[in-house]
Amino acid sequence: MSAPWFKNYVGVKLSDDQMRDISHPNLELAAHVTMKTVQTFGIIGTMFVGPMIAVARKDTRNWSGVQEKTKQAGQVGLVLGLLAGPLMTYAKMRSVSDPDGAYDRCYRIRYNRTQVRVDRASILGFVGGAGIAYYMAGDAMFGGLVGMSGGIIITSVLNSIF
Repeated sequence: MSAPWFKNYVGVKLSDDQMRDISHPNLELAAHVTMKTVQTFGIIGTMFVGPMIAVARKDTRNWSGVQEKTKQAGQVGLVLGLLAGPLMTYAKMRSVSDPDGAYDRCYRIRYNRTQVRVDRASILGFVGGAGIAYYMAGDAMFGGLVGMSGGIIITSVLNSIF
């Protein structure tokens, strides 16, 4: 990963030469795929699996039960995403015959503003949600998971409108 990658990630406007400066394309691609798998598995666990498990069991059909099951399923989703991302990248890169395939994909990802915005919103949502929940003497992990999911959903809707 390099300074241009980080600058692009946080929203700094870069020249085309700076966007082409991809010193570690395999690492950058693995980070991107891992971010997407963490987002996907995290939101599935937080928004769907956790609440369904809580509602299915009689003893967790209350707010604290839903919150706990949502947190547990979201955490499992995050861990699965962290494990699946590098494995998926490795499996795909083994089958790519073009040595510049990772570089080309990273270059296109850098220019895809909608993906960069979703990534940024998921991180800000997680940190913001965790911070607010912690400040309010709640469960920081639950707040982070809900914040991440909310950031992804809101940014995806805004990206489709604008």
